[in-house]
Amino acid sequence: MKIEKILITGASGYLAGFVIARLRTRYKLTLTDRIPPDADRSDLPFMLADITSQTSIEQACQGQDAVAHLVALVRERFDKPVSLFADVMVKGTWTVAEACVRQKVKRLVNISSIAACPPAPDSQVPYRPDDAFRFRSGDLNYSLAKYLCEQVGLAYHQAHGLSVIHLRPGVIAGDGLNPGPKASDAKSESWFVYVDPRDVAQAVECAVEAQNVSYGVYNVIAGREDARFAWAQTAEELGYRPAYNWPEIPVSQPVRSVYLPT
Repeated sequence: MKIEKILITGASGYLAGFVIARLRTRYKLTLTDRIPPDADRSDLPFMLADITSQTSIEQACQGQDAVAHLVALVRERFDKPVSLFADVMVKGTWTVAEACVRQKVKRLVNISSIAACPPAPDSQVPYRPDDAFRFRSGDLNYSLAKYLCEQVGLAYHQAHGLSVIHLRPGVIAGDGLNPGPKASDAKSESWFVYVDPRDVAQAVECAVEAQNVSYGVYNVIAGREDARFAWAQTAEELGYRPAYNWPEIPVSQPVRSVYLPT
């Protein structure tokens, strides 16, 4: 699968800045969002589009080899109505997947979240993407929307053969209310849930380039032994190598090494 042209949705957002910086020297990027991007991205082709509009998203997907789908309600999402999550995240992802099929896009890289499938209380640490999960009342709208977005991708992979890779970042440092991690008092358990946006951008590049994966769900977390979410599969199957791991924060009791990449 040769990828040369990539459409970035949500291209004016915080994470998109890091993804664009990572990809722009190797790929022909087209940006789309409902508001124009900042000056550091203004030299790239941009299409003003509503993520829920099938017509505009299909136009944006024309001639693209891949789509990196970054649209989500992230900052200040806790006071938003359910309908907004359903429209922007779920309907938006559905619209993008349909456009990919109609325009013969080869791969959809969907930015999901570790919140998509909250681990069940008896799950073994570190949590893996296929572990049992249980929704909770806290941040339910966001978690459920992310889960449904993944189901949209799975449906289009099964029904149409669309190659879909879901990436589940941890708490992205610097985004909105997430300034970054501090040393934990919980020294006896694996607690680290953060990831640097530059490593998320690296994971997007790995997902774009993956030749032996047609569908998958992968955690994207800092490369630490005390990570609460397992990232070994992401390393082994996508080639993810997290580089920003907060070495100044002491590592708590490590998880079983069987889950760490070799």
